Amino acid sequence: MSEQEKHLTEAEKQIRRLQALRQGREEDTRASDEKSNFPSKTQAQRMTDKLMALRDQSQKPVGSKRRPKIEGKQKSSKLTFTQIRVLEQILAQDKKLRGSVVTRIALNRLLGLENSPEENDLEAELNQILRQLKSGS
Repeated sequence: MSEQEKHLTEAEKQIRRLQALRQGREEDTRASDEKSNFPSKTQAQRMTDKLMALRDQSQKPVGSKRRPKIEGKQKSSKLTFTQIRVLEQILAQDKKLRGSVVTRIALNRLLGLENSPEENDLEAELNQILRQLKSGS
């Protein structure tokens, strides 16, 4: 025994033993609480978690972002709110004028390319609808 332990009274030794015993019980209790509140997963649960993670990972392309919603509809973030409004009004006027058709016609006009005969007819309708929208505003 060390010299310090020799000088301890019996009461102090008893107090130290009780503190060590209490600390051991607290650790045991803490460990059993963690096991009961967070039980370990079964093999099936671990496999399910892995498969769900793989599925989620495969569904989301890297670098993709959620599209913004305007009035509950997902819209491409490449268009402004005004452009989206105009496209919706155009679509409401004529079902043949889809967003892709309008974009093709606009790109052909911007790049100075010739439209197909069908696109020429659609461009005439598009111009008429745009004139109505401008005069109605």
